[in-house]
Amino acid sequence: MGELFDIAIIGGGPAGLEAALTGRIRNKSVALFEHLEFSRKLQKAHLIDNYLGLPQIKGAELMKQFAAHCLAHEPILIKEKVVTIFPGEGMFTILTPAGTYETKTVILATGVAATSLINGEKEFLGRGVAYCATCDGMFYRDKDVAVVSYSPEGEHEADFLSEICRSVTYLPQYKGDLSHMRPAIHILQAKPRAVKGAGPVDTLVTDQGDLSVHGVFILRQSDPVENVLPGLELANEVIKVNRDMSTNIPGVFAAGDCTGKPWQIAKAVGEGVVAVHTAISYLDNLNKQQ
Repeated sequence: MGELFDIAIIGGGPAGLEAALTGRIRNKSVALFEHLEFSRKLQKAHLIDNYLGLPQIKGAELMKQFAAHCLAHEPILIKEKVVTIFPGEGMFTILTPAGTYETKTVILATGVAATSLINGEKEFLGRGVAYCATCDGMFYRDKDVAVVSYSPEGEHEADFLSEICRSVTYLPQYKGDLSHMRPAIHILQAKPRAVKGAGPVDTLVTDQGDLSVHGVFILRQSDPVENVLPGLELANEVIKVNRDMSTNIPGVFAAGDCTGKPWQIAKAVGEGVVAVHTAISYLDNLNKQQ
């Protein structure tokens, strides 16, 4: 474990980049977690005409300018997916598939999850449902698992699991060439419907029938934020925040689409500014207490 950051920002869209930029201008150590090459949602926008001062700009160009401006101030860019955030005494531990990081505050700027939860997913989290094969795979050594993946990144996770598990069934929820995957991996073109079990998980229900499994790995580009940070309060499936962008967990703030509508760039940028200023005030109070 290395540096204890002042601020960790989860997500590299407009809200996260603005928070990181302002945090660095205020001379705070900032870790920016962004594993999706910055907001793909914004980059796909053909033309944007409602962001003040930059009329008729393509989404990809605007995102390029946002990222370049922010990164010029040198936050620590960590291209890893955040799997879990553990609150501690005056700090937080962030777990990714590749490492562990520590920070005094967290700003969630994760956007909106593109996929809904599978029935039973939340109830069985930690009892057979997992989000990271390299983190939790060893718990399923010599057992039967299913991998539900919404992007090609899941293919590498399935390969890893095939080395330690008795059987791996891969359910791709995207279109792509899967001919390169290991012969030991059973590919099932099916949609997951529910996760079930008498105690821990024992069944994955799909539209092609039931699978008897000990574990289900669900791999999305971004996981449901309430599962990444247990105890986080939601309101109508978005993060509940106060006007200063603070959440119900001290030291945790949120900004952007993950806090609800309107899903607008200007709103995200504004919330990013508010969130980081509130985080800085929180840090000042922490320092006074020490």
